[in-house]
Amino acid sequence: MRTKLLLFIIAGLFIALLFSVKQCGSNALHEATNLKALTDTVQHYTNALGTQTATIRTLQLDKNQLKNVILKKDKELAALTKGFVSVHNVTQYKTFTLYDTLTVVYRDTVPCVFWRDGVVEKPWYRFRYTVNQKGITLDSLTFTNTSTVISGTRRKWFLGKEIVFTEVNNTNPYITVTEIKAAEVTLPAPVYKKWYVWLGVGLASGYFLGR
Repeated sequence: MRTKLLLFIIAGLFIALLFSVKQCGSNALHEATNLKALTDTVQHYTNALGTQTATIRTLQLDKNQLKNVILKKDKELAALTKGFVSVHNVTQYKTFTLYDTLTVVYRDTVPCVFWRDGVVEKPWYRFRYTVNQKGITLDSLTFTNTSTVISGTRRKWFLGKEIVFTEVNNTNPYITVTEIKAAEVTLPAPVYKKWYVWLGVGLASGYFLGR
């Protein structure tokens, strides 16, 4: 009886060791991935549509890591995520839009010769202008913006069903989001993490050791 009990304990410890090794390997992979993501820089390439794509490695964080690594250091981002029951993904990016030269020529020349120029600089846009009897020229028109995309679950009330939402927030008040297409790929849990697999292994071990 003692021998069977000892074998059962050894089998349980062996299974726990396998799970621990698997978990440690997974954690080490995440740490290596996150280290590369923290030191990665934005890369640009021309995509299949012929337009430019910006890409960077993605941090892989659990709920507590997201709170401690990012949300505690960014009060505005923390405020944006406050309405979510759980946050699945956070993406934040900055854009700089530049129009080189815009010219408007008058159909009829103004019957006087004059020249005016200057610079208009506001928090969200900047441009230089030239106005004369022939028309108006805007030079180096630029717009800055920071976009934050958050996907996660919300409830209409505290016992309501959790529904997945995606929100896009822009710091530039002159930018309006007109359309959003969002899809989430749900990854199944690995077999070794499912409770019924470990229950089956335990029952099978007990059965064979008891014979």
